[in-house]
Amino acid sequence: MNLNDALARPMADIFNTTPSPWSFTAVPAAILYYPNTTLPLPDKRAGLIVPKPTHNATYWAQVTKGVDFTAEDRMDFASFNRILWTGLMGNKPYPATPTGKDLRQNREELLRRYRLSLK
Repeated sequence: MNLNDALARPMADIFNTTPSPWSFTAVPAAILYYPNTTLPLPDKRAGLIVPKPTHNATYWAQVTKGVDFTAEDRMDFASFNRILWTGLMGNKPYPATPTGKDLRQNREELLRRYRLSLK
């Protein structure tokens, strides 16, 4: 926790003290359905887009060698973010600064473009 947490206004007013009924159905991540898996997965959902991995397990083992995954917060996050960026985006330049774009707007359009990019 930090100073932002300490100075934040209480959020108690947004919570309801009377529980309402709800349900949740867990589904596997789409990447787990990539061809040649030996995982015992349920049938694919209709319309599920299965992304193609950019690299195999050998590549990821090599580039993450030496990263301490034994507990949370034991890794150099800046280096790990760059490993992920390079592994997923290839030679595309790493973003120097945040874009500042409000991705909450036009969410459906952004998701549509993303899904098209996977094809």
